[in-house]
Amino acid sequence: MEPPGESPYLPPAEVVRRLAAEFAIVEADAAAGAEHVASMVRQFEQMAAPPEVIEEHRRLQPSAVHMVVADEPDPGEAYLSFAALPGKGLFIGYCSAQHEAAAWPLVERCCRVLGYGPELV
Repeated sequence: MEPPGESPYLPPAEVVRRLAAEFAIVEADAAAGAEHVASMVRQFEQMAAPPEVIEEHRRLQPSAVHMVVADEPDPGEAYLSFAALPGKGLFIGYCSAQHEAAAWPLVERCCRVLGYGPELV
């Protein structure tokens, strides 16, 4: 998910605030966000990514928040899981095609609430 055009990205705290107002279940975990970004950095290092990409993510690591969003405590596959980083879009991964289909209505609501658009990659 990305903001339209040249619009700025929302800070992670604002993403949490807006989604908490929209969804019944919003788990926001800064420690899990930092670990998620640490994992990304390790993967970037293994891939020999440009040093500036690695350093940028190290710099963002302390501000990352991992989130799980759903409408009910036992959502089945109708949930979203992602990390919010300052100045970055939200990249949502799916476990299967069924997960993606079940979660798509939540993606649409997130886009509406955040003022973002879906970016399929």
